[in-house]
Amino acid sequence: MHCIPRPKLYRVGMTVVLLVVPTVVYYIVVDTLELLPIPGLFFFELKNDVQGSLYFVAMAFAAIALTWRGFAFTWLAAFLIHLPRTVTFTLSTESLVHNLGFWFFPLLAGAVVTLERHWRATQRGIELERQQERELYIQKILVAQEEERLRISKEIHDETLQDLLALAYVADAMIKECPEGDGRLEEKAGSIKDTSLRVAHELRRISSDLRPSTLDHLGLVPSLRALAERTGDEAGIPTLLTVLGVPRRLDKEAEIAIYRIVQEALTNVRKHSAATEAWVKLEFTRGSLKLQIGDNGHGFTPKLHMDRLASEGHLGLLGIRERVTALGGSLRLQSRAATGTVLHLRIPVPAMEATNPRSGST
Repeated sequence: MHCIPRPKLYRVGMTVVLLVVPTVVYYIVVDTLELLPIPGLFFFELKNDVQGSLYFVAMAFAAIALTWRGFAFTWLAAFLIHLPRTVTFTLSTESLVHNLGFWFFPLLAGAVVTLERHWRATQRGIELERQQERELYIQKILVAQEEERLRISKEIHDETLQDLLALAYVADAMIKECPEGDGRLEEKAGSIKDTSLRVAHELRRISSDLRPSTLDHLGLVPSLRALAERTGDEAGIPTLLTVLGVPRRLDKEAEIAIYRIVQEALTNVRKHSAATEAWVKLEFTRGSLKLQIGDNGHGFTPKLHMDRLASEGHLGLLGIRERVTALGGSLRLQSRAATGTVLHLRIPVPAMEATNPRSGST
């Protein structure tokens, strides 16, 4: 059974009331009882000029609050209700034509208003559809990007990294097998071993940045803990991770997106903030995750609208915003000069399974 939504039902009810009120005024107060509380109030009506003008209020409301069908019905109802009175109290053919003709002016005005509102609603619908398509397209790009990162990370770890370790092993064997007194050959083999191990270590770091193995096997919190420690070790910016509530495994895509958000935010801290410390705070609540990423750097005064991030070159913040939007969350940036910057995020994420790792700070 089809039901009329409450807001529309209210508008229809108001329109009916606005039709009933002038009907009562015309047919009972004025015509039947012949009462005029204010002398001359209906002087123009009694002179057969602009008959039924009190119905204009109902028609104007219908043109604004209802669709063109609602307005057309309101106009037709007002016209038919007042037509007997118009004919009865018209003193001449000229006045009758004048009054009947005047009814078409509100019809024309209402048609213009309702058609214009319909056009605006259509444009809003088109814009909303384009926005949804854009968000879906960006979401697919992010998914494809993560799949490509995972593929490259696996290739680095399973192929290139293993080849370098094998090369270091061969170089180490050469060192052990070098004839005594052949220091030059031993030095070259040692150089090959050291270089191989150094490159392997760098490739391991790159592979972890592309897709940390802990994210797939251990989950979000251990991965963020490792990221915070690496930020402190490599950038010299001590990063505190605080976890409130009961940590739990989340949807895989949600964990990846949240990790990338924190990773991008900490990258911005390393590159732009000149901070001496940073922090990440996660709060697990029922059905949502609250996240704060902050630093004590020089900060800045945000003057940009979030829609202008790309044109102004703030691609890091743009990526964060797009990931938050894809998760259906909200993002707020808090920053002032010399006081640091804090990102506040709230993301609705369903729990996949409950876990009870130790919460606290690192």
